[in-house]
Amino acid sequence: RAFTGSCLKVEHNPRARMPSLVRHAAASTPWLRAARSLSVRALAHSAGSAPRPVAFKLGARGGAGAQPRIHGTPGALGVSRGAERRWVTGGRTGDAVAAPGGRVEAAAVAMDPQAEVLGGLRAHAAEAAAGAASAERKGERVAKKASLPTLYAELGKAKLSGLVTFTAAAGFVVASPLGGPLNLAGLACCSAGTMLAAMGASAYNQASEVTNDRRMKRTARRPVVTGALSVPHAFAAATASSLAGVGLLYATVNPLTAGLGAANVVLYAAVYTPLKQVSFWNTWVGAVVGAIPPMMGYAAATGGLSVGAWVMGGILFSWQMPHFLTLAYMHRGDYLAGGYHMLPKEPGSAALRRATVACLRHVAYLQGLCMAAASPLVGIVTPWFLLEATLLNAVFGYCAVRFHREGAQGGQGS
Repeated sequence: RAFTGSCLKVEHNPRARMPSLVRHAAASTPWLRAARSLSVRALAHSAGSAPRPVAFKLGARGGAGAQPRIHGTPGALGVSRGAERRWVTGGRTGDAVAAPGGRVEAAAVAMDPQAEVLGGLRAHAAEAAAGAASAERKGERVAKKASLPTLYAELGKAKLSGLVTFTAAAGFVVASPLGGPLNLAGLACCSAGTMLAAMGASAYNQASEVTNDRRMKRTARRPVVTGALSVPHAFAAATASSLAGVGLLYATVNPLTAGLGAANVVLYAAVYTPLKQVSFWNTWVGAVVGAIPPMMGYAAATGGLSVGAWVMGGILFSWQMPHFLTLAYMHRGDYLAGGYHMLPKEPGSAALRRATVACLRHVAYLQGLCMAAASPLVGIVTPWFLLEATLLNAVFGYCAVRFHREGAQGGQGS
């Protein structure tokens, strides 16, 4: 009763892929003002009528005992009275969530008893929403002091692009004759061109996902999100970096390497990026993107793509899959907040089991590809590599088995 007139309004948008954002109405209390940095996703539909907005009226915190308390965690909504608690993932409910800090706690009264939440009333990580808002405010302050080169480095994900460049350099070195002179000039040009192309692809990604990145804690401080760089500026920088990288590869390396670089920019920016909001198969497409750079290095050193290049690409593809899938599981609440479709879901779910089986499968593929790389048919590595790879893959396999068992049993799969 202390919050008479205050409410959370569910704004219905029938064309929205994700449920509409619940916006907080004006409130005069410090507690409810603190809740403005949070949001809840919900969509209501009244039986026998068209979808319409629904208001959730809030009661006083710790007020009437007949009113339930609400507890939110990433991807779930909990309702409790005293020591009793139940978790709600779908169905009929008249409860809403709103709270300051990293934990949702409020008292709520029921909405229209005929209203049904389509797909469940899903709290998308209270700490993710609060953290995103906090990170965005910090990012705005930092952005004012950041220099243009620093912003470009953040836009192009310079650290990640550097790792991509390292795999291209590794492909170049592996393809070079063992014991012979290493073409340092060719290696430098291949690395520089790959770095520019990779940064361009990453910049296209950030320029295209501003709305989604704003909702996620781990991406809320990106330069386009904070306004340090405008979207047109980001697209211009992405185009310049991509053209410079592909052009450098064409002029100083060879057309095949330049063609692979251009194809990878298009695959990342025009296929992988939009697919993230449509299907979990984006993970497999992203792994293809990561598998191409070592093949670019191989092509730069040899002028072609022999079986060794494909084996190197396959090794990196299968190495990435367990990493990507476990990362998607660890940050599933954040990805849900951003509107991205990822395969791993909650512990014990069929989707998580499918993801853990994929991890096991790719660890097995990885060992087989390492054995192929050391075979006489391919011969791009020494037997010492196979020994080291086998030991590392054994550890990798142990982690994958543990993830599979604990995830399938409803544990955290850690």
